[in-house]
Amino acid sequence: MKKDGFSMVEMLLALAIGGLLLVGAVSLLVTISQAWANRPATRDAFDAHVNGVANFLHATLEEASLQGSSRAGAQVIDLQRPVGFSASGAPLIHFYLREAPPLFVWPKGVATRVHTYLYFDEREGLSFLWFSELQELEKNDQGFMEPEDEDELRMTPVSTFCSKVFYCYYGDEDAKEGEIKEWEIEDEIEENIQSGKYRIPAFIKLVFNWEEENLERTITLAIERLSPTGVEEEPF
Repeated sequence: MKKDGFSMVEMLLALAIGGLLLVGAVSLLVTISQAWANRPATRDAFDAHVNGVANFLHATLEEASLQGSSRAGAQVIDLQRPVGFSASGAPLIHFYLREAPPLFVWPKGVATRVHTYLYFDEREGLSFLWFSELQELEKNDQGFMEPEDEDELRMTPVSTFCSKVFYCYYGDEDAKEGEIKEWEIEDEIEENIQSGKYRIPAFIKLVFNWEEENLERTITLAIERLSPTGVEEEPF
């Protein structure tokens, strides 16, 4: 006659296997916990640095979108070449700050009326090039005011760990209405071959490298100026 259920031997075997699995799971959890607890402090410092840089850039660009006397809808970010940069090369992302953050070292206190360029160099990483309208300036061929000499440009390092900068665009600049648009990621600022003009990206993606680890952060570029009250002004 066939009996229902497990025999004593089968139950003992099942308990033994279950116990081994439980011990293995606990051992794995302890190993992971120990590895996390013993991770190098520099790893946390790298994470904190990357997050700090991203927050700083977000805050600085947000200030640029709110400062100034221009009405809402005016352009906040454009593309310009700093003094001394070759006209054959791509321009840099440029924006204006009525009052720069303390990181911008200025001998007369807080730097004001600052023109800022986002500059990336493969050897030196990410930095700001900038000058103040309080310096002695002259008008260039494009009608913009700039220092007389390249040496008068100031540089503020942002991150030497930044190893790459990518520029993100939504759709093609010449796309017609109704066409399907896709995100495109470029390693250089996009140039319209026909017009010769460069296109402002919607986002930039920063890649930070430390030893064999890469971290990415995306920075939004507010192209149009925001109203400080949050209410859009009526057109004239």
